[in-house]
Parts: sequence; structure tokens; C-alpha cells
Amino acid sequence: MQKTYMHTGIPVAAKQDGMNYMAGLKVWIGYNKDYDIEYLYWEQNTTCAWRMVAEPHVAYKVADVQAAVDEAVKEGAEILLPKYSLGGTCAIAYVGYKNGPQVEFFQD
Repeated sequence: MQKTYMHTGIPVAAKQDGMNYMAGLKVWIGYNKDYDIEYLYWEQNTTCAWRMVAEPHVAYKVADVQAAVDEAVKEGAEILLPKYSLGGTCAIAYVGYKNGPQVEFFQD
């Protein structure tokens, strides 16, 4: 499956100016376009997996989020966030590899 690098996501300890709120996940998101870095400030009452909140991730654009998740699980990853709709045709999912990286898949 083809994957195109999008950004590296980094959790931050404080909300930054210009961040946008994603209510469903209880996270504030900012972006540095010069370096393809996404900053994430998670609210304390988020129900997302601790790895999503505490660890950096690498994001890839894929044609089919569910197929990417299924492939990752076959490779030993665990699902941290199942396919999550962002509205319309956009969706994300997160997986985490044991003793390895956390990966976000994005489909638009």
C-alpha cells in the first residue's frame, strides 16, 4: 500500500496561539507548515489512548484508512484509534507498534 508522508505530530504541555479544537477527540491542534510538524495539546479528560497523548507520531496519507490499519495489525501493530470520521470522506486512524512508532493514517 502506498503511503505519503504528511507530518510528525508532537504532544505539547500547553495550548499554543492559533491552535484549532477537535471536540470529538478533545485535542487542540497547531501546525508548522515550514517543517511539517503538528503540535497537539490534549485535554486531560480525553478518552484517547495514552500513547496518542504522550508520544509523538508520524502521519501518512493513504487511499484507504481501514486497509492501512488492517495491514499494520498484520505487522504486529495495535489499534490506538479505530477509523474516525472527520466529516465527509476524511478519516484518520492511529496504530502503535510494540517497542516502535505510533502511526496516524489519513484519508481524504
